[in-house]
Amino acid sequence: MNLKDKNILIIMPEFYSFQTNLKDELESRGAHVKFYDEEPKKTKFLILKNMESIFHKKDVFGKFNRQLTNQIIAEKPTEGYDYFLVIRGNVLSEETIITIKERALKNGAKTIYYTWDPVEYVRHKGKLGLLFDKRYDFDSVDVRNTDMGYELLPLFYTDEFDAADWQKPDEYLYDYVSVSAFFPYRYRYLKAFKKANPDKKLLFKLYLSPVVYWGKKIKDPKLVKNLDMDIITFKPYTHDEMRQQCMETRAILDLTQEHQQGLTMRTLETVGAKKKLVTNNTYISEYDFYNEADYVIMSDLSAKADEAERTGDYSAFILPDDEWLRKQYQENEEIRKNYSIHAFIDKIFA
Repeated sequence: MNLKDKNILIIMPEFYSFQTNLKDELESRGAHVKFYDEEPKKTKFLILKNMESIFHKKDVFGKFNRQLTNQIIAEKPTEGYDYFLVIRGNVLSEETIITIKERALKNGAKTIYYTWDPVEYVRHKGKLGLLFDKRYDFDSVDVRNTDMGYELLPLFYTDEFDAADWQKPDEYLYDYVSVSAFFPYRYRYLKAFKKANPDKKLLFKLYLSPVVYWGKKIKDPKLVKNLDMDIITFKPYTHDEMRQQCMETRAILDLTQEHQQGLTMRTLETVGAKKKLVTNNTYISEYDFYNEADYVIMSDLSAKADEAERTGDYSAFILPDDEWLRKQYQENEEIRKNYSIHAFIDKIFA
């Protein structure tokens, strides 16, 4: 996809290194990229969302939308933008999108919408996407069940997680690695996996912000009482550290919320890194890279945790053994490359 000297406008929330990854890839193709943060003041926006849902207050994001629109128009390139991409657009109004299209874009510019959240969890329920030429969703169930013309487009892995650039370690430090943000359900499941797998080399870490921890200490002390500090960390891992952990393990354990249908970035990173994966996301079996040799689905973890805590029997949380871990990874290079950031950019800007 040739994007040399194309002006690209992107509105999206900050999400780990997602912005940086997109920017680097687009600029490597010669594009000029301008980002605007959809939620620059996270705490304030959370308060506004609560006001909207609790008090049914309308137009709580009106001021933000007007300021954002004016800023984009004032800062646009003289000739306007060639591409306009919105990712999620949770607080954007239809008026904002229409005005930007009319006043900040070139004639014939392409407009694209993408969501990494199921449409039922965004404020506009996916209808904002109808204002764009193309609309993509990372959730296969959304694509099947909505009639708004969404196409399936999963997330991606970056070059940092491309096994083609990795040197296989002489010895693996871990059998399983699971590193992510703290959520009560994840903590509960990881404790169960830890109890059930004393014979395996595990790195289980959940990042819990000190601010959140002390807030919970006051508001919900039971939630953070007697935390297993072998699992909890108050210091987030860097991107490089997480890449190194992925290199040093035989397999990844990825835990999503029970209702999640789309694939996580971590799942796609295992595709790029050619790592085996254990996950509770049953929808992974719908994708062309899935095979039973490299992917294990452990479903209904909430019910299994209830039973384990009641009986003391954690056998339902025993992870696949050494025989599975040592089996050769089933490679399909053509399919694997379809989930790279390069393929993602090719499709979304086609």
